[in-house]
Amino acid sequence: MLVAGKGIELSSLVKIDRYYSHKPQPLRNVPVFTPSIIAVTAGVKHLQWQGQSLRFNRLNWLLAAENQPLTFINEPAQDKFQSVQISFKSLPSLALLKQISTADKELLQPPSIEVNDNLKFAWSQLIAMADLPLSTAAQQYYLDGFYQQLHEVGALSQLFADELFSLRQKVSRYLSTDPANHHSIESTSAQFAMSPATFMRHLSKENASFREILAEVRMLNAISIMQSVNFRKEQPLSQLELAFRCGYQSESRFSQRFKAQFGVSLKQYQQTIAC
Repeated sequence: MLVAGKGIELSSLVKIDRYYSHKPQPLRNVPVFTPSIIAVTAGVKHLQWQGQSLRFNRLNWLLAAENQPLTFINEPAQDKFQSVQISFKSLPSLALLKQISTADKELLQPPSIEVNDNLKFAWSQLIAMADLPLSTAAQQYYLDGFYQQLHEVGALSQLFADELFSLRQKVSRYLSTDPANHHSIESTSAQFAMSPATFMRHLSKENASFREILAEVRMLNAISIMQSVNFRKEQPLSQLELAFRCGYQSESRFSQRFKAQFGVSLKQYQQTIAC
């Protein structure tokens, strides 16, 4: 879902985002395009999951698998909520994936994992390497170490159930590189060496559509932009400026789509992060 104050790409292996709020921040149907882990560093995240309310703080992480939209409330403590999200764009090794048994997949627990010292150490290595000019191969070693730690506590199967990324993930990643661009089914399908009809058929098999993915990517981009502007302590953008940056020419259509997606208006969301 997923926290987009300042995004850093590690040669496309992982993406690190940070979210902030100083008021209760309710959001629904937040799409997850790439397997992610969310760590709350201040305050509490209340997640609705299969009729339950799960609580996340410094002691546990939220495991967010692909195609699992999140509905939650970020609750500040002492006027502050913060979280860090790592999105994984590189799969575990085939050898590690094969160790995930069918039984493990069938016995999935709530998407929560208690944090131990080993996980904290591996997590800190991923965060730290963001600022280092490491090669992709070197970064993969750090990532594989983190995956191994997740596997040892039985959590890797909750993030990666398959040995390949879905077309939906690949399309969302492609669209995310420039959400404001005039993307069409024709131009996007060509990027994946498919005809528009074949492209739409494959997405349909994954219960997805091009327009749905594009709209969700743009809505997540809106949150990312607002969080980034706040992180840099810049003047907040007007709704029209934000709409343009997300590929919408109509301010009203953009704001309507935002509220329909997340259940809160743009103004309400901006008030949760405004200092």
